[in-house]
Amino acid sequence: MFPIRLMTLFGCLLISSPFFPVQAATPGDSLDPDAHLWRSQYRLIDLHQHIGESQKHLERAISIMDQVGIGIGVNLSGGTVTTHKESPSIFQRRKASTDKLFPGRFVHYMNLDYSLWDRPDFSDTAVAQIEEGHRLGAAGLKEFKRLGLYLRDGEGKLITIDDPKLDPVWKRCGELSMPVSIHVADPVAFWLPYDQRNERWTELKDHPKWWFGDPKIFPPHRELLAALERVIQKHRQTTFVCVHFANHPEDLDWVEAQLDKHPNMMADLAARIPEIGRKAPTRVRELFIKHQDRILFATDFQVYDRLILGSGGSGTPPSDLDAQSFFAKHWQWLETQDRDFPHMTPIQGDWLISGIGLPSEVLRKIYFDNARQLLASSLPPRRVMAARLRGDFALSGRLDHEAWEATAATHLDQQSSNGSVRMGVETEIKVLWSPRYLYVGFKAPFEKLHVFDPPLIESERIGLWEKDVVEMFIGSELNHANRYKEFQVAPTGERLDLALELPHRDFEWFSGWESAVHVDESTNTWTCEMKIPLSAIADGVHSEAPAVGVRWPVNFYRMDIQGKGFMAWNPTLQGSFHRPERFGWLEFDD
Repeated sequence: MFPIRLMTLFGCLLISSPFFPVQAATPGDSLDPDAHLWRSQYRLIDLHQHIGESQKHLERAISIMDQVGIGIGVNLSGGTVTTHKESPSIFQRRKASTDKLFPGRFVHYMNLDYSLWDRPDFSDTAVAQIEEGHRLGAAGLKEFKRLGLYLRDGEGKLITIDDPKLDPVWKRCGELSMPVSIHVADPVAFWLPYDQRNERWTELKDHPKWWFGDPKIFPPHRELLAALERVIQKHRQTTFVCVHFANHPEDLDWVEAQLDKHPNMMADLAARIPEIGRKAPTRVRELFIKHQDRILFATDFQVYDRLILGSGGSGTPPSDLDAQSFFAKHWQWLETQDRDFPHMTPIQGDWLISGIGLPSEVLRKIYFDNARQLLASSLPPRRVMAARLRGDFALSGRLDHEAWEATAATHLDQQSSNGSVRMGVETEIKVLWSPRYLYVGFKAPFEKLHVFDPPLIESERIGLWEKDVVEMFIGSELNHANRYKEFQVAPTGERLDLALELPHRDFEWFSGWESAVHVDESTNTWTCEMKIPLSAIADGVHSEAPAVGVRWPVNFYRMDIQGKGFMAWNPTLQGSFHRPERFGWLEFDD
């Protein structure tokens, strides 16, 4: 077998390895073909993982993620930011480990340190923790089920989810755009009698501390959910990802009502498909389609000295093949209408589940688009690989040269200001290079084109960006982020190039570039090719062609006036495209 070279949507990952995901090496009769393609491109985001920090743990996690098509894992066990005797915090240590060994593959949530709870200034110190976590790169805050069940103050009283001392924490998370993944309560069966009649007995007997049926020690299940709702209602500017399918998968009507009522609430799927999957598939499918923008793919995949797949017990430790099957059953449940098949976590109950066969456009949101928007400010910088040419070629505007066909595409489909995904106008971008030139190709679907009429072909129009264009901003100096070049092309062939050293803009500068466009009215697609001298981008700083492996800062943009698309490859998260600290990377490949 020859290795297949794959590129993620997020651009931070390029893997040259065989890709054989279970049940997806070739699309089956019932698996969604689009989802199969997304897995081959490593576009999926698993929003609920727990991964150890050792090299052994990380290597095993990445090996499994590679096999099943997960591009980015969200590690909810990032740890606290509290330091001791000037040693790095747990969060710093874990993030540094993943960034060094597998850059771009993980993002981390922080966890709160409650050791100073009884101090009168706890709220202030907790907010300071949140701010420090944000500074260190925490994507969000994970709160475990300890609130309301385990954590107690100095007098032995349970610390409740809605304790007022935590209000400043939830508020600050919202101000910093840090989502809160919150685990409240547990399966309803964990409040039922602790005996063999309990349908979760296999799990409970291995985890007796998960039984909360003693009312002298633990509050009722419904009280925990009510406290959570009060927090969500009070902090409308904070996004709460209620894990384990809103912490109450047993009652779909309750979950639906909560999602209806609280626009700042989302639900992840982690470790609850066995419960949801035994319900009427038509009812589940209806709910998922209704709230397709609020549901997130998540698994509770855990890699420590022992592999845990949603849950675990005292039985034989799962193997890597078991992990592949674990993920494959997620695909089967979400993508097919198969009936009565074994679920992915047998310890959670002895029953069968039935698939819900979601449409591709809904699958896409659940698998990665919702997470991309949620984590727009914290996902790793994207990367696109420029494939090396053995010879230059003339442009046609049609992307019909064989070199384009052999090159993997990256995708531009997010609003620049907030990271929201624009369905239907996803623009493909491909990049090539030769010793003299950088070639960039765009393929842009459209509903209706908005252009200047008549076009200026013999000169350049300042303000070209006020109509439909594709754009590239690119620099070559890592130590001078504000120094870069801008290239724009419209569907009419109008174009504009300029040199920038912010805040200065040089509109008289000319790169000596070539461009060509083609508009296909039959498919409502327009294509663009750019051919730019590398020496013009480097501006004389580099006398020779870049070496393989060199990275240049880059971002791509598109104006789609009809759809009010102000789109960026790596969203700038502000009104302007000119935010070089939000650029991604172009890497010169061989």
